[in-house]
Amino acid sequence: MADEEVGGYRFRDPTLLVTALTHSSYLHEHPEQEIEDFERLEFLGDAVVDLVIGELLYVNHPEATEGELTAMRAQLVSGPPLSQLAQGLGLPARARLGRGEAETGGRHRVGLGASLYESVLGAVYVDGGFEPAREFVLRTMRDTIVAAAEQPRRSPKTVLQEWAQGKGLPLPSYDVTATSGPEHAREFVVEVTVGDLSARGEGRSKREAQEAAAMALLEVVG
Repeated sequence: MADEEVGGYRFRDPTLLVTALTHSSYLHEHPEQEIEDFERLEFLGDAVVDLVIGELLYVNHPEATEGELTAMRAQLVSGPPLSQLAQGLGLPARARLGRGEAETGGRHRVGLGASLYESVLGAVYVDGGFEPAREFVLRTMRDTIVAAAEQPRRSPKTVLQEWAQGKGLPLPSYDVTATSGPEHAREFVVEVTVGDLSARGEGRSKREAQEAAAMALLEVVG
């Protein structure tokens, strides 16, 4: 049985933590065990961290637009920062992986780390409710939030690229799909594609339209 405490939270129901640390590859090698993998808890934790960070940014950045808030949230809850948090909490080391997954470096993958953080957060929510889950996010992400606040705001294109990399998806691809207006006042329409996802943006330059498209796609995935 895994230790019942993670990131300052002690579970009342330790089986929730066991589930949060169980990868699907482990179940494939242990079909006799009546357990679940972490994917449902990960789904829940993803929603919780988005809400907590979204509320924090809304309160602390009253001047920011919806698009800017979306980009800032994506910067904080993308794969790499969540994976670093998981490593700091020792989650990959405690995760139950199948032998093949472990032997091919699964514990060091960004995607696994981010999934474990979200699944453990989902388990905290189920075990204790929203307020303990909110406190877990603020406590474990404190340094990440402070560091992000001290950095200049990154462009939507940069944030989208980091999000795609964190999810193991292809890098964003930008295509000009339409132009209009006279030579001195061109309007561009750009479509950005990441895997099966796409969005469009408009601007007075290709760069501006690309940033608008990236922002639109961040709002879809955020």
